[in-house]
Amino acid sequence: MKLKYAPFPVLGIAVALTVPSAAFAQSSITLYGIIDAAVQYGNTGGRTTIREDSSAVAPSRWGLTGKEDLGGGYAAVFKLEDGFNVNSGAIAGNGALFNREAWVGIKGPFGQVQLGNNYTPVFTTYVTYSQGELNTLGWGNAANNYVFIPVARTANSIRYVSSPVAGFTLRALYARGTNGTSGMPGTLGDTLSAGVNFKVGQFSADADYLQQRFANTATITSQTEVQTGKYYVFGASYDFGFVKPAVLYQIHRNAAGVDTSISSAYASPDHDFYEVNALIPNIVGGTVLVSFGQYLLKSNGSGDSTSYAVRYDYHLSKRTGVYVGISEVRNHSSASFSVSDAAGPGIPVAAGKNLTAGIVGMVHKF
Repeated sequence: MKLKYAPFPVLGIAVALTVPSAAFAQSSITLYGIIDAAVQYGNTGGRTTIREDSSAVAPSRWGLTGKEDLGGGYAAVFKLEDGFNVNSGAIAGNGALFNREAWVGIKGPFGQVQLGNNYTPVFTTYVTYSQGELNTLGWGNAANNYVFIPVARTANSIRYVSSPVAGFTLRALYARGTNGTSGMPGTLGDTLSAGVNFKVGQFSADADYLQQRFANTATITSQTEVQTGKYYVFGASYDFGFVKPAVLYQIHRNAAGVDTSISSAYASPDHDFYEVNALIPNIVGGTVLVSFGQYLLKSNGSGDSTSYAVRYDYHLSKRTGVYVGISEVRNHSSASFSVSDAAGPGIPVAAGKNLTAGIVGMVHKF
């Protein structure tokens, strides 16, 4: 939904968003959103769970994007995006309004630079190669079960995306983690990331590097020792028309002292994970996603896990779709991975237990 605005503050925000203005004919604000609700069944350790899920395939969210033409090929741009729980209506994530994205920037011939709460180049690669018809990096994707969320989105950050040159696009990001919060180590959460995408015809490939300052304890003070974890992410896909295969591989190193992830301290253990998937269109009018992947904990094979899934996505209209899927996660004795939702935890799984899950749901976009 695209809404034009006029500079008449006395009319209030609602009127300002809907009244066109000749003086600002090259400016616009777009209101958009996605609502995803589903019912999921899971069996783990002999225990059955049936629950209503929010944001299984697509993170339920609403947002505003805007653009103002500055002339000479330049424009001011912004984005504000809030995630929410369909079941309760509550704000998702950390409870902050616009918890998913909040940034302002400049777009021009050089590309685009934006400041605020941004996604990292690594996240862009996750999304690109997890694939999916209704959404990407969602229920059924092996990568979605194994990604470490603090490396996907960073507050207090500057992000740059270049204009494509000979098929290459550069992405870079720098973030000030806790941003000097009192009682915290000065560099905790500091994130530096860069990546390059190459696209020609139906082929696409990405290579990304990310380093993030972390602590290996859940108790944090200003004197807590901070270390640097390093991530290397690679992805590739080719669209043959009748099938689109893709592969995603991540390596994380330099965190040997971490046994399990500590999200609040930006800590993730040394590991590899990969996903191999395929998107198969025109199956009974819909699209099938097939996914296989593994998580490999470097310090101890008992922390390994394997993920299998098949999901069928069907469009009822341009804006509305339905989906159904089955998935299984098989954990070694110390692992407790689940089939994660696109924006939320999966059904709880005890260490060493497997999970078999099924889901049916609906996505509506506006």
